[in-house]
Amino acid sequence: MNEHETTAASAVERSRDERLSDRADFRRLEVALERHAEPIADGIAYALEKHTDIGDEAARHIAHVLGRGLGNEGPLTEFAETGEGYYLSLRDAYLELYKDPRATPVAKELIDWFGTYLIQREGIGTGRRFMNPHMAPKLGQLLVRTQIPLGDERFLINVPGTWDSGDEDDVSGQLADLQLPEDEALQAFLALPDVSAGAEDIMEAFHGCFVGRYDSFKAAINDLAGVPALEADLEALMEKHDLAYGIVEVLLSCVEDHMTERYDFADHKGYTYVFQK
Repeated sequence: MNEHETTAASAVERSRDERLSDRADFRRLEVALERHAEPIADGIAYALEKHTDIGDEAARHIAHVLGRGLGNEGPLTEFAETGEGYYLSLRDAYLELYKDPRATPVAKELIDWFGTYLIQREGIGTGRRFMNPHMAPKLGQLLVRTQIPLGDERFLINVPGTWDSGDEDDVSGQLADLQLPEDEALQAFLALPDVSAGAEDIMEAFHGCFVGRYDSFKAAINDLAGVPALEADLEALMEKHDLAYGIVEVLLSCVEDHMTERYDFADHKGYTYVFQK
């Protein structure tokens, strides 16, 4: 695990404040689960066996159960009936249950499965999961790409899957205080797939990882790997041994592969920003 992953993982493991829902009914949720237990259990068993997410059928059964816990109306119930829904509305609905201190481990596990399924279906995850692929998913260990408005612009950041609209509003204010709109290097850093905007030490991590800004990816590689010096050394070697020009050359693709193992490169607003992994 690299430094970015450590930063992100520590952030996503932190739970946000619990919030008591005034409409959640976990007894009604449990009754609904008894009626839908078999298709849900089958879907989860298949997902665990294949190391994948649950399928559409299991997701709709889970949505029905969760919807019952919120009064049998709203986006979760609509998803259960149609298989369609707006991610942000669905997310805020199931997180209302998830963050309620009365939520049972079983209810939270259902939400972990459903939320992870939804994020993958919508294609809004960063592709980085800070969890064991052989175990049930944990929604809080999944980063989700989102855009936050600050001033006249929108900025791409990654937030834990357990964050709702209120949490995103909170971090927007914090990033405004950090002058995100004026700091393009910080913008590039926050868009890296394994960096969570919710990390407590985000600025410390940023300053510790930031290497520099370059006019292009090639310019960054040339500087970091010392390509011009390597080419000069090769030219001198060929002259010394009376070799034809070009018979020996730097294999740039190998140099690039080596550099991308050590650094993260982010193209942002016409420049390439480099960060230590």
